[in-house]
Amino acid sequence: MPQDTLSFIQRLQEYGVLGYAWILFVSFWAGTAKYLTSLDGKKPTFFGWLSETCVSGFVGVIAAMTCQYYQMDFFLTAAITGICAHNGTRSLYIVGQMLKKNNPNLNQIVTEPSVNDTARMTKKKEQDDDSAK
Repeated sequence: MPQDTLSFIQRLQEYGVLGYAWILFVSFWAGTAKYLTSLDGKKPTFFGWLSETCVSGFVGVIAAMTCQYYQMDFFLTAAITGICAHNGTRSLYIVGQMLKKNNPNLNQIVTEPSVNDTARMTKKKEQDDDSAK
């Protein structure tokens, strides 16, 4: 897996503020498109638009960081950012699955709880409930 040795500030200098502004613009644009297509005849609201663009902006930034980790071209990064931002939070699940599949270090950190862990958590909850009574 590629290991990025540049800090965030160095990466910001490489792409420039305009590069990151473009990523945010594409994300917000995708969020606006998603919001407008999901209205289905309802009256648009400022809060509805703002919430959709904030979610899309967050998802777009996460997608862009993932693309940077895999050292993708800036234009491909912008395209993937727009697609992920338009799909919203569903994209976070897909990106997470892709990272877990392609990065063995994440598989050690992020795993499903085992049966023993579930039983231990249930027993601990029962003990906490009993002590609260």
